[in-house]
Amino acid sequence: MKSAKKVGLRYILIALGLLVVVGVASLPLHVFAAVPAAAVKIDASGAAPRQVEDSTVQAIERDYGAAWKSLGQAVDENRPDLLNGFVGSAREQATQLIASQKTNGLHQRYVDHGHKAQVAFYSIDGSSILMHDTAQFEIQQMDGSNVVHSEQVTLHYLALLTPAENSWKVRVLQTVPNF
Repeated sequence: MKSAKKVGLRYILIALGLLVVVGVASLPLHVFAAVPAAAVKIDASGAAPRQVEDSTVQAIERDYGAAWKSLGQAVDENRPDLLNGFVGSAREQATQLIASQKTNGLHQRYVDHGHKAQVAFYSIDGSSILMHDTAQFEIQQMDGSNVVHSEQVTLHYLALLTPAENSWKVRVLQTVPNF
């Protein structure tokens, strides 16, 4: 059992080290989904060091999609009070983005066309999960209710989720160039 704990701890340290190396501050949190809720499909077949239960996959798909929806609404309406499902640095960055948009007098709307996430790590004690998320968006640059510019993009995220109360929360969300 001690070696399993060492392996689990090693995976956590590697995952967190990767997030630090990439640089949490580089995350463009303005890339968040607008209403309706994001379609999230999770592949947990590569999870290590522990397998992810089907009920956990379903809960994460539900909670991660709801988090993207709330973040999209908050960013689109410049209202940090709408942020749900994000804690820690992910929430702080979203709040900073909204403040920046308010200062500029513009905002962005993201039409979410879905997420395909692969679980890279699931802690032995079930306290954290790291996913590689590939998301499709239409980014709309908005001036009031007028679309000034629109483009289709594919973005890649490292997402670290932790359980809290009765749902999973996004603790860290980091853009990366690819997987």
